[in-house]
Amino acid sequence: MAPNKPDANSKRSPKVTRKPKRSTTGSLNGERARDREVIDVAIQIFWEKGYASASVQDVADALGMLKGSLYYYIDSKESLLDKIFEDSHDDLMKFTKEATDGEGAAVVRLTRFLHDYAMWTLTHLERAGLYSREWRYASDSSRSSLLEQQRYYDRSLRTLISAGQDEGDLDVDVDPRMASLFIWAAFTGIPDWYSPGSKMGPEQVASAYVEFALRACGARHP
Repeated sequence: MAPNKPDANSKRSPKVTRKPKRSTTGSLNGERARDREVIDVAIQIFWEKGYASASVQDVADALGMLKGSLYYYIDSKESLLDKIFEDSHDDLMKFTKEATDGEGAAVVRLTRFLHDYAMWTLTHLERAGLYSREWRYASDSSRSSLLEQQRYYDRSLRTLISAGQDEGDLDVDVDPRMASLFIWAAFTGIPDWYSPGSKMGPEQVASAYVEFALRACGARHP
């Protein structure tokens, strides 16, 4: 229905109904009751349908809300994906820095890093899968940052491998770059095959992957 037109003889200004200002992705921080639910449902929808095929309407339908209501929480589908990536990076940064900046033998820190990464992937399958695959759909402003994040994790892994070689715990004939590429290909592929409730639990899978990774790095006694 069209809004009523003001009376031509009236000197009052027409009443303007302002739309509520849309929030930014930065406001999806848990301050509102459904913030976490919006993110979790989006992760599930993006994973099941693929980000390119999923729509804001799909997310709204899964949440049981109108599409217009969902825009109270997000600016766009793209900004929602950016938020998912931001949360993932925050999680990964914590144990990456602990491994690279911590004390102790490099091979011990390497082992802890690999285990923590594998367990994070196994307990956040959909989010981990999106983070490793769908970054190409991120906003232009976020894509360069995501690429730098990938380089950061790769440098961190190679640094740990090289330090282990210097300390005599890893085979110096192993190329750290090739070992890193092999490990990332294996670990980021976990969401492609693993399902909760599988015969092997997350801890078993993580332990097996860590052992394989250490062997790839030339560990003396993985």
